[in-house]
Amino acid sequence: MYKLKIRTLAQQDVQEIINYYDIINQNITNRFLEKLYLDIEIIKSNPFLFSKKHKEIRNCYLRKFPFNIYYQINDKNIDILAVLHTSRNPNIWQKR
Repeated sequence: MYKLKIRTLAQQDVQEIINYYDIINQNITNRFLEKLYLDIEIIKSNPFLFSKKHKEIRNCYLRKFPFNIYYQINDKNIDILAVLHTSRNPNIWQKR
């Protein structure tokens, strides 16, 4: 089993998304979090399921929401680097 680590900047990404959706509707926030947690569990149980996008960085498109989860696998560890809107520059996570 892989150990999951969500980097601080990725946690900040998620908090910004939550703050945005909370303004619109709490139900959207709840649905977003459900999808996020589900996809993180999928990544954790089968991290090689998603393709590499840049060197060793993989991404998982969050179903029903326009966000990508960027992560890398190091031995038995999975590091989530970013959770970014698909319209944002994907190179943002490279600076992290």
